[in-house]
Amino acid sequence: MDTMTVVEANNGFDTRFPAKEDLSLPYRQLFPLITKAANTPFHAMLPHRIKQNIVGLKHVLSRYLGERFQVLYAMKTNRSAALVKAAAEEGIGIDVSSLEEFQLALTQGVCGRDCSLSGPFKSVEFLTLALRQNARIVVDSDEELLQIQNLAVSIGKTARVLLRWNAEQPHTRFGMNTVKLKAASLVADSLSNIELEGAGFHLSGYCPLERGKALSDLLDAADALRYGADIRWKVINIGGGYPLRYVEEATWRRFQNAIDRQDFVAGRMPKSFYPYWHPDTLETAVEKVLIESGNAERLKANNIELSVEPGRALTDGAGFTAFEVLGTKTTNAGDHCVVVKGLSFSFSETWFNSEFIVDPVHLPASQETTKSTNPVRAYIAGQSCLEEDVLTYRKVPFSQMPKAGDLLVFNNTAGYLMDLLETRFHGLPIPNKVVLDNKEDSFSIEEVRG
Repeated sequence: MDTMTVVEANNGFDTRFPAKEDLSLPYRQLFPLITKAANTPFHAMLPHRIKQNIVGLKHVLSRYLGERFQVLYAMKTNRSAALVKAAAEEGIGIDVSSLEEFQLALTQGVCGRDCSLSGPFKSVEFLTLALRQNARIVVDSDEELLQIQNLAVSIGKTARVLLRWNAEQPHTRFGMNTVKLKAASLVADSLSNIELEGAGFHLSGYCPLERGKALSDLLDAADALRYGADIRWKVINIGGGYPLRYVEEATWRRFQNAIDRQDFVAGRMPKSFYPYWHPDTLETAVEKVLIESGNAERLKANNIELSVEPGRALTDGAGFTAFEVLGTKTTNAGDHCVVVKGLSFSFSETWFNSEFIVDPVHLPASQETTKSTNPVRAYIAGQSCLEEDVLTYRKVPFSQMPKAGDLLVFNNTAGYLMDLLETRFHGLPIPNKVVLDNKEDSFSIEEVRG
């Protein structure tokens, strides 16, 4: 690429929805080298940003709880080794949901005791490594509890367990209701090779008051067990599900007011959208959880450690994704379509009947293409033979039609967008992860996993 000049849409042409921050801006001089070394598409990882987010969260927790807290990064959000290593360097743990995630965490310097296993009915290999590494195991059911006990006995280890409460959500397949939770606590307390540490939950949605109420209810359960059976929980885990801001508030309000079915190919407008702006941040949401019902004081009074497992919110600002344009066409319906190298499986939002509303940044391959403007609106598709291989059904406004060799950069994609659905469909390679780490003159390429 000769240059990396941004092509902006004309003020009078449609409504733009830019990212809150263009994360690619400091690194564009490296793009010609990156595209040669890593090919396209590529995911750029910014591990210094996850460190900043960890520091901010720790500050809030320490203000309310002193040292009685633990932060874990939910690795399912993004399995970049650089992000895991950054988390380890900041002294936090990792929430792992598979043997492979656990092994990666250990190789990046995370202490096994600082890891927590989640998910229903973990494999024997996964549990065995957890027992040998003294990791915490989140138990999904009383049946799994007995399975873990038997395995622990067979290899002569003691399992540190946390029972998963379903927060009385009627349609979830995970966890136990309050009655079963209390019963499982009694059973766990009686088992020879089980060390019951406490309980935890995970809620969908981003309402801090709901999460605060759930924490208060779980503290009530802890009180009942302490007074009724002398069982003392040491830990309560309130899971993940914390908000972040992809765009400014004005942009989000403008999107809500302006967007219409006609802005999407074949009217494929999602029924709902992820909250790309939220009145709370990770820090203010956690603060509200702690304030609700006197939760912070109750935790301290009962000497219970609070464990939190942010995923997406910890990766806020920690990466962006660049796709190379292969060409453009006009469909039979008269829509403009930009076809990029790679697959929408590496940019997964549309596969969940949703849409990433943040406009990509258009970086032309040459300076000449920026001299004239001919505004168009186009949706963006991958290169596969699947009709559904679409990165955005929304007709994105461009001041000129992208051309072959141009780059489209999507900002803030580290949270769930990069590798949740990655596949080698058609034999295409999985995109490389390029680690920039606050260095504007160098980069490294991660080993491809999966």
